[in-house]
Amino acid sequence: MFSSEARIRDSRWREPVRRIEAAALGLFWLGARALPPRRAARTGARLFAWLGPRLRKQDFVRSNLARLFPAAGPARIEALAREVWANFGAILAEYPHLPRFCAPDPSPFLRVAIAPETRDIVARREPAIYVAAHLANWELATAAIGRLGIALSAVYAPQGNPHVDAMIQARRAALGCRFVGKANCMRRLLSDLEAGRSVGMLPDQRTDAGELVPFFGCPAPTTIGPAWLALRRGCPLVPVQVERLGPADYQVTFHAPLVRGERSADRSRVLRLTAELNALFERWIRVHPGQWLCMRRRWPRAAAPALPQAAGGEVRACA
Repeated sequence: MFSSEARIRDSRWREPVRRIEAAALGLFWLGARALPPRRAARTGARLFAWLGPRLRKQDFVRSNLARLFPAAGPARIEALAREVWANFGAILAEYPHLPRFCAPDPSPFLRVAIAPETRDIVARREPAIYVAAHLANWELATAAIGRLGIALSAVYAPQGNPHVDAMIQARRAALGCRFVGKANCMRRLLSDLEAGRSVGMLPDQRTDAGELVPFFGCPAPTTIGPAWLALRRGCPLVPVQVERLGPADYQVTFHAPLVRGERSADRSRVLRLTAELNALFERWIRVHPGQWLCMRRRWPRAAAPALPQAAGGEVRACA
């Protein structure tokens, strides 16, 4: 979420900028914590709907949204971009309130629905691979899994700013899971699955070391980790969809597993399953494009769409 590292060329300024970023986030959280959750989320959304389009990452947001909606005009793309930033601001403002989201049922903030095909997996605490996209407040997928009493090892990407990373991880403690850094994590995840734990992953973002798998009609670098783990261990691969219904108001849906009990070492099978997962994420994102975190380049540079011009015109599908 925070990545000033790439643009800080002079190492003398790197640490001061990191500390300024952390201080700004701390002040923002102080204000958010003083407000009720829904008011905090509304305030964060308004602030970032104004601030976000003025940041450098706006170019990535617009480019990614143009990939989703190639026929959209500039006004539509800009409106969706403001929604993306508003959702991001609401998420940031909700972090100080995570303990309230994680409280046992009934919760005024978080509703959980479980598909019939998944209920026995949850009831038996069967080790599974739970996958979500960076939609709405994705942290609440983990909150819902924890509420169901499932021991979870959640894969995460540390922030480039270590001070901000420590602050976010401290807030995530309320989620009650074990966090595993994504670097070289597969051996650890296999061990956790063998020990009876489940694994949580968010595989919708770009992974430079990943495989090129279709995503919105164009090959995109994608991790095959969830599919590989599920097929290696014969675990259920359960998609978890988070939807924002309003400020600090969410629905989390545990869908039917994409696979269960299937074992395969076939690379082509792993890639097909990854493509199925990407297709599912596409459907979710199309329903709520303004709730998708898309502030990083998702597709290779050669495949980046031409952004719509003020005079109109369609974006090419793929370079």
